[in-house]
Amino acid sequence: MSATRSTPSTAPLLVVRPAGEEHGWHANRLEVLVMIHVAGLLVFTAWDFGGETDFARLVISWWGSLALPLAGLVCLRRFERRDGLPAALHWLWPLIAFDGLVLLSTLNPSFSYAMIGGARAMIHTGARSSWPSSALPATSLQELWQFNAIYLTCFNLAIAVIRRRILRALLLIFTVNALALAVMGTFQKLADAPGLYFGLQHSPNSEFFATFIYHNHWGAYVTLCTAAALALLFHHARHSDGGERHSPVFFGLVATLFLAAAVPLSTSRSGALLVSTLLAGAFVHWLRHVRRKRRAAGRSMAGPLALAAIVVALAVCGIYLLGRPIIDQRLDTTRQQIETIRLRGNLGNRTQLYADTWRMARQKLWFGWGLGTYGVVFQLFNQQVSVEGWIPFYREAHSDWLQALAEVGLVGTALLVLMAAVPLAAVLRLGPPGVVPAYLLAGCGLLAVYALVEFPFANPAVLEAFWCCLFTAVRYHKLTIANA
Repeated sequence: MSATRSTPSTAPLLVVRPAGEEHGWHANRLEVLVMIHVAGLLVFTAWDFGGETDFARLVISWWGSLALPLAGLVCLRRFERRDGLPAALHWLWPLIAFDGLVLLSTLNPSFSYAMIGGARAMIHTGARSSWPSSALPATSLQELWQFNAIYLTCFNLAIAVIRRRILRALLLIFTVNALALAVMGTFQKLADAPGLYFGLQHSPNSEFFATFIYHNHWGAYVTLCTAAALALLFHHARHSDGGERHSPVFFGLVATLFLAAAVPLSTSRSGALLVSTLLAGAFVHWLRHVRRKRRAAGRSMAGPLALAAIVVALAVCGIYLLGRPIIDQRLDTTRQQIETIRLRGNLGNRTQLYADTWRMARQKLWFGWGLGTYGVVFQLFNQQVSVEGWIPFYREAHSDWLQALAEVGLVGTALLVLMAAVPLAAVLRLGPPGVVPAYLLAGCGLLAVYALVEFPFANPAVLEAFWCCLFTAVRYHKLTIANA
């Protein structure tokens, strides 16, 4: 016994750490730093008009560029532990290929400036048809910088975070921030404010809500926020069965309902449809969960169904009474538009817009006209003329997928899809996702489908929220499998 005690310092000490903490304090500090970096980008962009100002875009690009040194620190820590590079770095090859495509396009400009009638104008001077080209190389570079800044900031979640509660903390910040925006937007709308921030800032679009210039961008943003709120709600509901005294389930339920109520107040009909779809899925999920528990206990479903019906009825009535004038106005507009579509037999201007955009895309089907150049190039293909004789200007195609084809072609669009598909395929093959990643991915999926007929990803705040939800889901699922 004395011999055993005489050499305690020479014996190796085995320390058993909880799952997710095996990388030490420095790694834990680094994951918090990455979470703060992501959260800072999300919060700033949402409050600065959804990122749709020159100042906001500049801040997004510079702040997001900090993702590179943060990723470098993550790799350095792994080298110090002799763990090698993160396996998730292999997911970046579509981004690298996309960057190469855009950079090549800037070396082959297809438009140039010229003086016509004493005015400076852009003319189509052509370019090497078999090479990627850009109508506005400087604009393409700016758009690429911002896109990389957003993507890499969110991607760092996949290589830096080692604890699921850090990801849940990020989702909580995301949800609480959206709730604050919804509260502000609701009071702003009920006060009939003439502009953003209760009239302090003029809005170029009369259909604004909270800090978002376009109400459909708010609808897309709050769809992802609602997905995050539902993910947290069901996670804590599952873990509060043991009788936790301070469960956040009630707060999650209130936050979810208030976020949902803010959508019809914003007059975004598409947003209301997206959130309603998400809530309907959550309701079915809840019913299945309750039915399993009640069946196992040999009890009837009549009580929970009656309670759910009362809650839904009260929620719908409350939302309608709160925004009755706004909702009635949008219902009348919807009826008029449906009648117009029935008489015309098509979607009117939107049908022509899509047809003209597709003609534009077919001209340079493989590589497109250049990232961020749609507004300039589309003037060559726009066949719409107003009754007064002027040609309407379109900065966006009102379909992100069609616009991607027009700007970066089939090759660039495929690479954009792979930026999401590669990490998803890598982790989903490990097993079906749990409740948190499932709701986040459901929100992302709804937005991807919505982008067929609208342009949610043109808004930086929505783009950030999308990549944040996707990489949070990916990392959360992988950590869950590892801890199982």
